[in-house]
Amino acid sequence: MRSHDSSLYWQLGAAFLLAPVCCIFSVCVFHLPLEHPLWLFSDPYAFLMLVLFYPMVEELSFRGVIQGALALKFSNRLYGGFLSAANLVTSLLFVAIHFVHHPPLWAMAVFVPSLIFGYFRDRFGGVVPSIVLHAFYNGVFYSTMGHA
Repeated sequence: MRSHDSSLYWQLGAAFLLAPVCCIFSVCVFHLPLEHPLWLFSDPYAFLMLVLFYPMVEELSFRGVIQGALALKFSNRLYGGFLSAANLVTSLLFVAIHFVHHPPLWAMAVFVPSLIFGYFRDRFGGVVPSIVLHAFYNGVFYSTMGHA
């Protein structure tokens, strides 16, 4: 394994560790009551939708189709070593679509995770890491926050 590849996998590991930090931040900002962490397993439909289906559909749509198309239009250059124009525009659209079903602060809270998912889409050249990360983030978030 090349050192560049090794660094990328370390970054992916760090992104997984960031999920609980994002969740704690959300608890502090939104002052939400915590759910019992195992509630998801008592509602298999909610688990499938929130942790498997939505991340897959959203990542295929946003990171796969939209970010992929924008990457062809814009230079795929990473600004500051991590942010492409395609990722930034896609993340803003991702936030905008979350305004439909979530309060404004919640919708804006998906911006940083979206940038993370987009970064790994850029770096790996595909959506599988983004789907896995998104599913993990949703699992951590919804296991502690509930359906809110």
